[in-house]
Amino acid sequence: MTIAANTSEKMEQDILKMGSLVEETMRMAIQALRDQNSEMAIMVIERDDLIDNYQIVIEEEIERTAMENPPIGFKLRRDFATIKIVNDLERIGDYATNIAEIVLELKTDPYLKPLIHIPQLASLAMNMVTTVLKAFVEKNQDLAEAVCRKDDEADNLYEQIREELVKIIGTESNPKNAYQASRFLLIAEWLERAADHATNIGEETIYILTGKRVKY
Repeated sequence: MTIAANTSEKMEQDILKMGSLVEETMRMAIQALRDQNSEMAIMVIERDDLIDNYQIVIEEEIERTAMENPPIGFKLRRDFATIKIVNDLERIGDYATNIAEIVLELKTDPYLKPLIHIPQLASLAMNMVTTVLKAFVEKNQDLAEAVCRKDDEADNLYEQIREELVKIIGTESNPKNAYQASRFLLIAEWLERAADHATNIGEETIYILTGKRVKY
């Protein structure tokens, strides 16, 4: 195996590790939200630096190899797209941190109602992340396209959550409850964006494999 092949394999493994960390951290954030678990929320916040470090390591590796052996063709597309992919993953990690901060903010407040749809949206978004990274590493265009098509499902679920929470905000007489609903609406928006970032990764994977830009 050549040095270039070794480097490519290591970078892919680093992306998978970063993606796994991001997914696990988001799942922890949602569990902390559901259980109002402040200790877990703090653990989520502490992981943010680890996620950021993965981004730095991968980007520096791309820069180093590009300096040694300027990329062309497929490798050039892959390097450009990979930088975007790790940025998408880093943003999802930021959303997990944001959710954890809201957990700490609401830690003593009884919830208006049990959380059902928000965890469903989180699960959908994180499954999209898992699948799209598999598509990236396995160079599977069909799988990447399937993930991109899932974005409509995430959008529809988000709209369902949004309609319910906007109604509560507009009719709730207790300002504290209305504020809590506004926090849940923010969380739903972040999760919908996480699904968008998974879709972005799918689009970048398709670009790497085909050289064509697509938008879902």
